[in-house]
Amino acid sequence: MPCKTIVVCLNETDRADTLIAVASGLAARCEAHVIGLYVIPAMQVYPAVGMYMTAEVFEGHRKYFQERADGVAAKFKEAMRREGLSSEWRHVESTSPLIADIVIEHGLAADLVVISQTNKDSEDGVELDFAERVVMEAGRPVLIVPLYGNFSNIGTCVLAGWNSTRESARAIFDAVPLMQAAKKVYVCWVDPSKNEASAGQLPGAEVAATLSRHGIKATVEPLPTSGLMAGEALISHAADIGADLLVMGAYGHTRMREFVFGGATQYVLQSMTLPVLLSH
Repeated sequence: MPCKTIVVCLNETDRADTLIAVASGLAARCEAHVIGLYVIPAMQVYPAVGMYMTAEVFEGHRKYFQERADGVAAKFKEAMRREGLSSEWRHVESTSPLIADIVIEHGLAADLVVISQTNKDSEDGVELDFAERVVMEAGRPVLIVPLYGNFSNIGTCVLAGWNSTRESARAIFDAVPLMQAAKKVYVCWVDPSKNEASAGQLPGAEVAATLSRHGIKATVEPLPTSGLMAGEALISHAADIGADLLVMGAYGHTRMREFVFGGATQYVLQSMTLPVLLSH
């Protein structure tokens, strides 16, 4: 299905220029509508100190986020005008202190959600588990842009991880609209020797054949980890082949109502050097 609606969350304002460039580049390629989203979260109030909070404190919190929203909105609207793209700006004052709640709500009706890698050292951006929650709960493919680097033109060389699981199937077929425009596509099965029954003689050959019917010529490769973690091996191989987009399934489970990602997904979220499209 073509990618026709893109939601880009711009709460990580330090990365706003790059996020806007990524979203506008994809929209121009896919003739998509872009929704710029900024969330003003409710103030987190703890019972022990709630009685001491004044109206001025709440207003200061709202004003701080409002000023950041105004600056990002101007950048977004100017970029959309300059590129001649169909777009809209959504500025949401939330009743929840969690920005992810609103991004998930708006992402449910989109083809693609674009967010930044979470800056764990910043107190001004999103909550620490923001990316994990959006990936696991939005039900849509999520494109995560690294905290550092410029990525205005992505998807010319795509590396897709495949291991014949539900998550990897979801990710690869969610990425079909992007891979159709790519010059090179590589499908890699990490350590296929660990699952020979599913991998077969040429790991990934069957999914590559299906992709070919979508007009995507994919090269299949086994990817031995050689002692590396699976996520580390994928990022390293992406650098070796000059990939500018990594596609992979997000593997996770719940533990006491918290989402906990598997090792490969968690490593990639923390150490990504290129944009990553994750699906769950």
